[in-house]
Amino acid sequence: MSAEDDSIAVLYVNDEPELLDLLATGLERNAERITVSTAESVAEGLAHRREHAVDCIVSDYSMPEATGIDFLETVREHDPELPFVMFAETGSERVASEAISAGVTDYVIEQAIGNQHELLARKIATYVDRRRAERRAERTNRRLRELADVSDDVLWMFSADWSELLFINGAHELLFGQPVDELYADPDSFLERVHPDDTPRVRAAMARAAGGDSQSVEYRVRQSASVEVWVESHCEPVVEDGEVLRMTGFTRDITDRKVHERELATTNEQLEQFTSTVAHDLRNPIAIADGHLELAREAFDSPHLDASARAVERMDELIDDLLTLARTGTAVGDAEPVEFAEVIRAAEHNVATADATLTVDRTCRIECDATRLKEAVENLLRNAVEHNEAAVAISAGILPDGGGFYVEDDGEGIRPANRDDVFDDGYTTVQKGTGFGLSIVSRIVDAHGWAIEVTGGPDGGARFEVTSVDCCDTPRAPATAGD
Repeated sequence: MSAEDDSIAVLYVNDEPELLDLLATGLERNAERITVSTAESVAEGLAHRREHAVDCIVSDYSMPEATGIDFLETVREHDPELPFVMFAETGSERVASEAISAGVTDYVIEQAIGNQHELLARKIATYVDRRRAERRAERTNRRLRELADVSDDVLWMFSADWSELLFINGAHELLFGQPVDELYADPDSFLERVHPDDTPRVRAAMARAAGGDSQSVEYRVRQSASVEVWVESHCEPVVEDGEVLRMTGFTRDITDRKVHERELATTNEQLEQFTSTVAHDLRNPIAIADGHLELAREAFDSPHLDASARAVERMDELIDDLLTLARTGTAVGDAEPVEFAEVIRAAEHNVATADATLTVDRTCRIECDATRLKEAVENLLRNAVEHNEAAVAISAGILPDGGGFYVEDDGEGIRPANRDDVFDDGYTTVQKGTGFGLSIVSRIVDAHGWAIEVTGGPDGGARFEVTSVDCCDTPRAPATAGD
C-alpha cells in the first residue's frame, strides 16, 4: 500500500480555535498518516464533508447552534459506518447514552491534564483501518458472488459436519432442480435428488471429507421424474491446526462426458470383436500357406520358396502390429503408482535385445496404466535394437527436473529431417519393420496426457523424451538385486 493510500483524513469540529489547533497539531505529530482539517461549527463541518473526502470525524459535544449529537445524527443519515469519535470536555451518562444510540464509534472524555493525542491517534487509525478492511472484504465478496452467479458450476460451502449450508450459488437450482431456499432450510435435502444407487457413495465421500480428506465423486441426479443427469462433485476441506473448519467445493454436469465414455466403450468393444474376427480369418490361411511352404521346401530346394516363406512371416508380423495398433485406441485403464525401473525391466524380458545392453539411471514412481506403459517401452526398446545393425547400449531414466523419463541408445540415431515422421502410422526406414511400433508409443503417451519428442542422444544415437509426467516421489537410483 502506498503512503497516499495509507493516509488518514480527519475532520475535527470544535467551537474553540485554540483547542482545534492544539488537537490537530498533536494528532499529526503522533501519527504521520493523519492529516487534520478543522471546523468551528457543525454547519462548517458538514460543508467541509460535502466538499472533501473524510476518513474519520472527531467532534466536541457542546457547541452553539448544534451539538455533537446533532452532527453525528446528520452524518449517520448519509454514512452509517464512517468512524465518528465524540471528544467531549466532560463526561455525562446522558450524553454518552445519546451518542451510543446515535451510532457513535467511540466516546472519549477530554482530560484537562495529560497528553491524549497519542491515544486518540491510535484509536482513529484502528477504526479507519478496520473500516477499510471491511470495505475491501465487502468488495471481494461482491465480486466473488458476481462470479458465482455467472458460473455454470454449483459452488458451495458447508459447515465442517455438513449440518449448515454457508453458501451456494444459483446454479444449484438448474442442476439439481431444487430451490436454493429449500437447501438452506435442510442442507441434507440435496441427497433426495441423488439416485438411490449412488446415495451411499455420496454419503461415504461426505464422511471422508469430514475427516479432512479431499474427495471427488461422480453420481446421478434426478432433476425431475423424467430427467436424470450425471454430475461430479469435488470437495476440499478447509483445515487449520488439524481441525476441519468447513467444506468448500463445486459440482458440475458431466452428462456429455459420460455419454461419450459409454459410446467409446461400445466402440472399443465392437473394435475388439472385429479385430478378433479379422485375426482369426487372416491367420488361418497364413497358417495353411506356411504349412504347405514348409512341406514344399522339404521336397524342393528353391530360392523362390525361401522368398515366399519370408513373405508369409512378414504378413504374420504385420497382422500382429496392426492388431496391437487397433486395440491400443486412445483410452487407458486405471492409473496407479508404478516403479519406473520395474516397468523397464519387465519390458526388457519381452523384447529380443540380442547383444544390446540396458541400464536404468534414475527411477521414481509414476502414476500410469502400467500395462500400457510397458507396451510403449517394449516398442522403444525394439526400435533401438531393430534400427541398428550393431549391438547398442540402451539407457533409460527420469529426466533431471523429474517431469518425465527418457529412453536412448548410442546407435545410428534418427536424422533431424525424419524426426517429425517417425510416429506416423506405417513409417519405417528398415525393410523388416512394420512402421507401427512408434505409432503405438505415441498413442499410449497421448492417452496418458503426456508428450513425446525424439532428439539426438549424447552419444549420437536416438533419444526419446516423454514429458508432462509427474513423479510421485523423489527420483533416485534404482535398487539393485541385493537391496
